[in-house]
Amino acid sequence: MALGLVLAACVREPAPGPTPEPVLTNSVPATATPLPSSTSTPEPELGLSGDIILWHSWNGEDLKILRSMLDRLQSDHPDLYLDAVHVGPSEVRWRLLDAILAGNGPSLLLGPIARYPDLASEDLVQPLNGYMDLVQEAHLLSSAWYGNIIASSLVALPAWVETVALYVNTNLIAPDEVPRTLHDLLARANMSDSPLLGLYISPFHLGWGFPAHGAVMLDAGYRVVLDQQPGAEAWLTWLREANQSGGIWISQDYAELQRAFRHGELPMIIDGSWVLDSFVTALGDSLRVLSIPDGPAGPARPFVTSESFFVIAGQSPRDTDASVMAALTLIELAADSPHTTRGLPAAQREFDADPRAAREFKALLEQTVPMHVGAGAKVIWDLAQIMFERALAGQEPPADLVARFSLLVNEQTDR
Repeated sequence: MALGLVLAACVREPAPGPTPEPVLTNSVPATATPLPSSTSTPEPELGLSGDIILWHSWNGEDLKILRSMLDRLQSDHPDLYLDAVHVGPSEVRWRLLDAILAGNGPSLLLGPIARYPDLASEDLVQPLNGYMDLVQEAHLLSSAWYGNIIASSLVALPAWVETVALYVNTNLIAPDEVPRTLHDLLARANMSDSPLLGLYISPFHLGWGFPAHGAVMLDAGYRVVLDQQPGAEAWLTWLREANQSGGIWISQDYAELQRAFRHGELPMIIDGSWVLDSFVTALGDSLRVLSIPDGPAGPARPFVTSESFFVIAGQSPRDTDASVMAALTLIELAADSPHTTRGLPAAQREFDADPRAAREFKALLEQTVPMHVGAGAKVIWDLAQIMFERALAGQEPPADLVARFSLLVNEQTDR
């Protein structure tokens, strides 16, 4: 994935107006406005015509889904010339710069929102604040929309989102027996001789524990403030105690955790939306997707990030209009398409072909908060990874780890 920092195991690279980019706290709006149940794509207010060139890095089954959406867009708009070009993830920046300088750049780029700082450093994409009314009418998941606002600008349009949730094998544990709080989960784990829950060590997989314990990672100026709240220390303490129990398996071996869950050796795992298909295939109707247990301060609020449409710089106003409308129409079509390994649709609507687990996962997206992908993001998540690893090693007091993390991030990001 992905975020270009600590999510290599996810097999990917690396959440209006003058509102500042939201901080990672449970004060961030997270409730999406429901979309109508109709599966028809509304006719856009602006006509779609002219040339639209989309660059992407998709392959396999995901590419088949993307192509079917592009075919639908083309058939619905006969005056539109649509072309899709595959570009390797490592080639995007330099090829995009060369294409723009040569005057033949694409209209849209589909890629992770975490790529934005790299694109913005060369002014390769343009802000979209002027289209805010149209974006609001799209009724996107709010945490995904806010996650695409960076430095007060809407920089991309989220199409698919990724987050984590609690997967449960009901052949091994009944849904009504799943602990609803972290306190109950730890108590049960301390009485178990075999693992009940698998946790992968990464900020994306474990960051939900901070809001569950009442901790806010960043303030409005994007300064780390975990050292100013007892909740951060409490979360690291819980993880350390969980790691010492017999019932919670915390590991850096991501593949082994997934294998154990798929093979019925692990009743529960907290994992991402990108593995939903493989778990459904392995477990069928025995798979459930439930909320992560609440903490002492309230619900767990996992991070969300997105696969988004960037509008490429250098286009005329007319071409920019067409690019934005094409992206919004594709986002609507994504809501009526099978989910991909890139995530679940940012425009939420029930899809009849979805298995139960997918419908349950979609219902949990409202609990998410945007993962910070702006300035200093790599520093934050690299150092957060080290903090989690050292907390689980048990050789340093959690309070010292939180203090060091906050100090180092703020120093290195000039906060």
